[in-house]
Amino acid sequence: MECHRVTTPDKSYPTTWKDGDLWYCIGPKTGESTLARAEANDFPLIHKTGNQSAVWAIGNNAICKVHPWIPNMTQESEIIQFVREHVPDIPIPEVIHSWVDGDRSFLVLRRVEGTTLRDAWETMTINQQKSMVDEVAGYCDIMASLQSERIENVTGGAVRESYLAEHPCDLLGPLSVSESKKYFFRDDFEQNPKIGNSFHFYHSDLGPGNIMVHNNRVSAIIDWESAGFYPHFWISTKPSVSPGFDFDPPTPGVENFEWRRLLRTKLQELGYPRYADWYMKWRGIET
Repeated sequence: MECHRVTTPDKSYPTTWKDGDLWYCIGPKTGESTLARAEANDFPLIHKTGNQSAVWAIGNNAICKVHPWIPNMTQESEIIQFVREHVPDIPIPEVIHSWVDGDRSFLVLRRVEGTTLRDAWETMTINQQKSMVDEVAGYCDIMASLQSERIENVTGGAVRESYLAEHPCDLLGPLSVSESKKYFFRDDFEQNPKIGNSFHFYHSDLGPGNIMVHNNRVSAIIDWESAGFYPHFWISTKPSVSPGFDFDPPTPGVENFEWRRLLRTKLQELGYPRYADWYMKWRGIET
């Protein structure tokens, strides 16, 4: 697939959208790779991780995310569609088009109004910050009402959660309740986390860079790659143990871990137990 900028919409392309006085069209590629085509058209690079993951701007109204892909991996667009259908109260970005080309997945999203919580946090009053914590924790609570009998993603496959997988690059699951207890429990531990009869839908990566804010409200939650059904204990434990919930880069005058401390505290108040000490011991991390 490749993207073209045109003055009038071309009906021969399966996907088109308007951007100011111009139109963008996505359709089958004619020779060059999609990645090379984007660079040739000078679409600005927004973010890059290593040699395979990147985000480009497409005009003023869209972005294109590129990630590594392996067969049977659930695409982020499928997860976003699941959220739209099952928990429509959660603000999410609009998918324009998605596809897989070789060993990479491509996702074109409409830009979300606002800035990241990371950039907005220091401009907010204490009461506005508290309201933001309450709002995000409330969305977690809404998502957690969706349950499954296994640890799995929305299409029944493995979840992408490096903090729980055996090795950071591995996927986790699917795991039944009995398989999960065998995986997480240690006979020599004084305490293991409680695992009930079902698992709960969770974004699992709600750092301040993945929450878009407009007028001091959440305008969208982005980056759904890790979302899936997880143990109840993971909902408040993840922000306790993941530096991905920190302000990065650091915000002057703000503790790096302030967001994750406030979020996990609110989640605990909502009834999601925190097992950070167990997790560190389970992972063999000295504290």
